[in-house]
Amino acid sequence: MWSLAYGLIALAVVAFVVLYAAAHVPNIKTVNLADQLYDAKKWMVGNLPWFPRVNSTSRFHVSVNVVRVVRINATAHIHGTGQWVTFPVDLPVGYRLARIRQNVIYQIYLNVTRCRYVTLPRGEPAMLYEIELRHSLDQLPWLEVYAAVPHNLTQYYSWLHNYYTAQRRPPALGLDSWIGEDVYFGLVELVKAEWAAVYNATSDTAKLYAAAPAAALYVLLVDYPLKLPLTCPEQFASASASSGSQRSDTPVIDPPSPR
Repeated sequence: MWSLAYGLIALAVVAFVVLYAAAHVPNIKTVNLADQLYDAKKWMVGNLPWFPRVNSTSRFHVSVNVVRVVRINATAHIHGTGQWVTFPVDLPVGYRLARIRQNVIYQIYLNVTRCRYVTLPRGEPAMLYEIELRHSLDQLPWLEVYAAVPHNLTQYYSWLHNYYTAQRRPPALGLDSWIGEDVYFGLVELVKAEWAAVYNATSDTAKLYAAAPAAALYVLLVDYPLKLPLTCPEQFASASASSGSQRSDTPVIDPPSPR
């Protein structure tokens, strides 16, 4: 009789342990990091034209989701009157962007530190961009670099001036009103630029070198679907005056091997 009672008690204890364990087993859900990363960058795509634009280096280094710009004066031809007018244009030269999703923090920092005219080994003039690069990923698997070469500079500046007149604010090259709109209207052609990323084992800042045709107005860094135009103010001024002709003091160098 007692053995039966002890057996029933033991059976009840085992049943309780099994039911308790089953009720507290963690519910494992699938985490799609690729989708979260894509969503973070897609959010930046929709908001990039509206992020604050700063020309102060100190403010740029302490802010998040800002664009560093250099403001210059451009000249446009007014077809109706035949006059030439001067208007301000913002040149994007840096970005500090961040977006948090459920399990992903996507951050990217770009800053043009230097650019100069060079001659490629095949004899073509180019502008070599030196860009500081920091990001939250070990590598940027989808990184591509393009150069925006205008078909007609006079037409391009007139288009910028029309935007300036309509919006009553300086247009940002490559950003306003939407990235790629100048390509859509056939004002520029995107050509692949030679580039190389040099990573430093002792620093979280890498160097990105991009060689663009001398006539290009900006380079477009693509971490799909995010597209970030970067300019060289010296190149833009040169293109305004001479449509990108090579200077007499252009050095001849071998740029970093592209990836």
